[in-house]
Amino acid sequence: MALSLSAEQKELLKIFKIEEQYVIPSYQRPYSWEYDHCFQLYNDILAAFESRQDYFIGNIIIAKSDSNKDYLEVVDGQQRLITTLLVFKVLSLFQPEFKVLEQLIEKEDWEGVKKVLRIRSDVFEANDEEALSAVLKFDLQLLQERFEAVTDKSNKIIERLCKSRFEANILYFYNWIKFFKDNDGDLRELTHYLLKQVYLLPIELSGPTQDEANEKALVIFETINNRGMNLEDADIFKAKLYNKAKSVKEAEIFIELWTDFKNHCESLNLNIDDIFRYYSHIIRGKEGITSSEINLREFFTNERFSPFELKKYREVLGDLFKIIEILELINQEKVKSSAIAEWLQVIDAYTNQYPKYAIVNYLYVNDLALDKAFIIFLMSLTRYIYYQGSTSTVKFEIYNIIKQTSAQLAIATYSRPELEASYFNYLGRLKKGFALLAFYLNRNEALPSYNIDKIINLKDKRYLPEDWQEVNLDSIIDSLGNFLVLDMPKKNIPFPKKAEYYSKSLIPEVKNLLQSKSISYTEFQRRDAELKKRLANFFQTANNE
Repeated sequence: MALSLSAEQKELLKIFKIEEQYVIPSYQRPYSWEYDHCFQLYNDILAAFESRQDYFIGNIIIAKSDSNKDYLEVVDGQQRLITTLLVFKVLSLFQPEFKVLEQLIEKEDWEGVKKVLRIRSDVFEANDEEALSAVLKFDLQLLQERFEAVTDKSNKIIERLCKSRFEANILYFYNWIKFFKDNDGDLRELTHYLLKQVYLLPIELSGPTQDEANEKALVIFETINNRGMNLEDADIFKAKLYNKAKSVKEAEIFIELWTDFKNHCESLNLNIDDIFRYYSHIIRGKEGITSSEINLREFFTNERFSPFELKKYREVLGDLFKIIEILELINQEKVKSSAIAEWLQVIDAYTNQYPKYAIVNYLYVNDLALDKAFIIFLMSLTRYIYYQGSTSTVKFEIYNIIKQTSAQLAIATYSRPELEASYFNYLGRLKKGFALLAFYLNRNEALPSYNIDKIINLKDKRYLPEDWQEVNLDSIIDSLGNFLVLDMPKKNIPFPKKAEYYSKSLIPEVKNLLQSKSISYTEFQRRDAELKKRLANFFQTANNE
């Protein structure tokens, strides 16, 4: 595919004083620059202006079709373009005689009948077009009125009172530029500098059709991103799926489905990239891949088994929605009092996400079956990761577990017949997870929610019986016997008051622990040994024994 690429650094005047209209395509993210972005841009430009140095803002990536030369699709760079347009608007209101600024903000349509905005937003995730049009219609009086309406006594803008991100940002620029003007700044000279000595690098990709131009532009977009630009994988994936939907004339259907998908991700407090990470492990399992992971974008755009190459866009979205359904199911199941909830909670207490990739893949392959086989799978997975300890190296066996699950094979039990109770003398970063596991190994149902408390703290030594006096508390603070799973909030209360507080628990082990208002060292050792023995038995024994 010949890229037909052109790139030449241009001053802002030449970027905006053109015949074409810039179009932000519907699959793009909404305009999102906030105060810090705007202030940095303005401050940097002002500093360069005062030192009489040229200033380079950055690049934009444009797709232009031979069949529709009136429009330039902005594949990357909408934040810079729109923000610059807001600056032009403020400058034009302070200098109505500067007619060129109006020509940068608006252009005549090809018939010369009406004027249209230089930038049009088709973004489907927000009403950006209407919000941008509204602020670009402001006159100076309305801009001043809006500023007064949304600021406090110190002239600080209260963003929640603004109608849009565009309005907040144009008001920031209004305030800064007004300050510059009121303090004897030469606004005309600043405007001339902005137009002639501030630059952007437009990278323009062309093709016979808009789709072909877009595809080429996305190649450049991905290449720049892979070399360190701050662009998100989700935007690449969304663009590819959107183009597939457009090719079958279902762009509007895709927009509805993607919006629904995005809302589900937000409800789970997950990034879209997180869902694609789960998806990649499902695909890796199906393909039998157990080698190290590669870059997520490279996986989905360059590999022969990429669903973008092999599946229709509806099928890909169907897979993504199934992953969402699985994650929602896990969240719901985790707060029940079921046997499955016990194991999900224990695995959730592990220190990285790799076991969860295996769980999601299992439920994907087995159509969300929450049965005895799933419990056995969770027990084996728990046995493996907790024996290995807190380490990212568990991922290599997790890859193998995912591969076996995808092939409908039972995974190993990971039992350790030779393991002794002394193995649990040091628990490392997994101490709370081990405490929870030991608790559930002696219980038939899960707690919908739990907390883990330390029975004894260093400050409690003066409250302990005589047989504690020669004991080095440092050696037992993080021991298994000192951790207690609670069915109520953990409270920072003195040791003498813990007996009364624990007595309110519905868990017999907690309720009866300090019945004598304290605990002897002998009792503590007995408790510690019992918990270690309980864990050792779990790791020694296979699931079906």
